[in-house]
Amino acid sequence: MITILAGSFVPMLILGVPIALCLVLMTIFAYANIGEPLLFLQIPQRMFSSTENLLLLSIPFFIMAGEIMNRARITDRLMDLSAALVGWIRGGLAHTNIVASMFFAGITGSAVSDTVAVGSIMVPAMREHGYDEDYSAAVTASSSVIGPIIPPSIPMLLYASVMNVSIAGLFLGGLLPGVLVALALMVAAYLLAVRRGFGERAPFVGVLRLLLAVLRGIPALLLPMIIMGGILFGFFSPTQASAVAVMYGLAIGFLFYRTLSWRDIAPILKHTVTATAMIMFLLASAKSFSWLVSYYNLVEHVTLVFVSLTENKYVFLMLVNVLFLVIGMFLDMGFAIIVLGPLIAPIAYQYGIDPIHFGLITCVNLTIGLATPPFGLVLFAACSVSGVKLSRLSWSILPFIGAELVVLMLVTYVPFFTMFFPRLFGYA
Repeated sequence: MITILAGSFVPMLILGVPIALCLVLMTIFAYANIGEPLLFLQIPQRMFSSTENLLLLSIPFFIMAGEIMNRARITDRLMDLSAALVGWIRGGLAHTNIVASMFFAGITGSAVSDTVAVGSIMVPAMREHGYDEDYSAAVTASSSVIGPIIPPSIPMLLYASVMNVSIAGLFLGGLLPGVLVALALMVAAYLLAVRRGFGERAPFVGVLRLLLAVLRGIPALLLPMIIMGGILFGFFSPTQASAVAVMYGLAIGFLFYRTLSWRDIAPILKHTVTATAMIMFLLASAKSFSWLVSYYNLVEHVTLVFVSLTENKYVFLMLVNVLFLVIGMFLDMGFAIIVLGPLIAPIAYQYGIDPIHFGLITCVNLTIGLATPPFGLVLFAACSVSGVKLSRLSWSILPFIGAELVVLMLVTYVPFFTMFFPRLFGYA
């Protein structure tokens, strides 16, 4: 079985076949090896049934809400607010970049969108103020991984639907790790700015300008508060919250900021349909593969492998971190969640690890992989925005990846950082 899966999947991946199609073809090869023709008829049935989860309906709505806010050009408001808050610190534009990414994360939930939206503004500004291009691109790429950690988060929605874990609990659990990543990156940015002589300390902008920036940015920042508040206090479900996010985004885009026009609707819908189709096809393709996991008792085999290596929970978590970091460097985050989640999570539960805690470990780990050289997805986005070569960016981003790995260790071995808010609201 393993020979068939690896022998079919790896060559197709090397040839550049899309991951979702790799999963479908690999599953067909495995079904053919079983030798029961009727199984082939169940492939489309299983693929269709995998998309019937009502929670998945929130994915296109959250994608659409993020694209609406992006098209409404609220990035400028968030930049002003971030600059007023942290621009006076040594290396101020780097800190502004990081804080803006944290604010933007609560709107889009996408690392690539964050990289393009924030990087297209901040990288030229940092270059103009004397920051090296590779440093500017590294700050942008590393801070964009906050996007899938702070709610709303598309990877968390995928994990919740696949593993039947509370999405509200995952959203709550991502709040502190997201803030910790931002703080760790700011410390790294400050130390590098001092070492390389970037960004002399600027004067504080003043209370009046800070209040004005807050007032201009409040409508955008209210979106994640509305989403989380509505879910936690029972006003609407996560799926309904995603629809409310779309309506709220349209309202402030057309009525408050007045930066949206009717010509923006078609591109918004096109992006939403394209992004949703990619995610749903990947999820549907993984459904048939999950049947193979059950048919061949792969969970039991993987469990025996881990148990043979160690019976210590903390060593197990270290092995999982190494595995996910390596996988996150090469494979799509959605693929890793959908395929590896059902394999590894049941083993974690046997070690006594809370499902929400392990879900956050998985999401944070794979998110860091998005910015990890050599093939992290946001690295390519940052290169296209900044014009920096991948080799330079890969070297410059390493100190920031180190800061994120410190946070990953805290998230992994100190459950307080992921479980405080879920326990507070009764989701643990």
